[in-house]
Amino acid sequence: MKKQLAVFISILCGFCGSFNTAYSNTASGFSCVAPYDLSSSFSSTLSRYTGINFLGSKVAEQVLKSQITKNADGKFNVAVKSYSANDLKSGRFKSMEIHGKNVVADGVHFSSMDIQTLCDFNYIVYDEKKSTAFFKEDFPLSFAVTLSEEDLNNTMKDAGYFDLIEKVNGFGKALSLFEVESTQAKIRNNRFVYVFNLNVPALNFFGVSKNSKFSVALMTNLLVDEGEIILDNPQFVNSSMKVDLGSLTKVFNYLNPLEYSLKVMENKDAILNVRNVNIVNDKINITGIINVPKDVLTQL
Repeated sequence: MKKQLAVFISILCGFCGSFNTAYSNTASGFSCVAPYDLSSSFSSTLSRYTGINFLGSKVAEQVLKSQITKNADGKFNVAVKSYSANDLKSGRFKSMEIHGKNVVADGVHFSSMDIQTLCDFNYIVYDEKKSTAFFKEDFPLSFAVTLSEEDLNNTMKDAGYFDLIEKVNGFGKALSLFEVESTQAKIRNNRFVYVFNLNVPALNFFGVSKNSKFSVALMTNLLVDEGEIILDNPQFVNSSMKVDLGSLTKVFNYLNPLEYSLKVMENKDAILNVRNVNIVNDKINITGIINVPKDVLTQL
């Protein structure tokens, strides 16, 4: 049973999958069904009273925790509730909860992460010979993550985020207009501030300034639009000016470190939908739903 659980449970960790940029509101359109194909009531009762059910759940929790820590750093607590040991072995279970602190997965940092199933009956069939997992029903999970200023800045040091910057620089360098040398996130008085360190050769060429390198800070609102976090109404902020930059919102959102951070919770079969984002005590809190639709077949 331990081997089956290890593989079956490993696919529950959506944040350990490969990136996928597709977001959709359909994540909220999941369906929960009444339990079926369960072991007989006699078998379930026997499993419960002999302690086998309890033992099976504890084994599942340890195996799941082991799978998570192979793919992510941090401190994790895991809870699994089952109908019976036989049902759990077959991929049928009541619920699962994961709580993580100081999580680092694929270069993305979170102060905390909470994931839990939303349905009272979950059914995933593992085929050992084919090394596949088949989702018999929708598999929705709620998630809540907290990010600090330090988390965002550590994430932006990741090679994947640097690649986004280089794509923007490809356009700027081609026209000798600008180069984004680095970026930094700040949270001040529960507001999100995005700092760009730029090199603009044109300033030197046209005699506007002897120094072509300077920093600009953008203060922006955080909103949820169609399941994504967007930087809304960005404005330059420094001691001398405060200018509306609505026309450049698409560029800033392309480099949005919050959207980049959430991609670590997706894989090619999961749909992620953000429900809410806010800043409290200078920490960003994001909640939403991840759903693996019914009838998805995953190659492990």
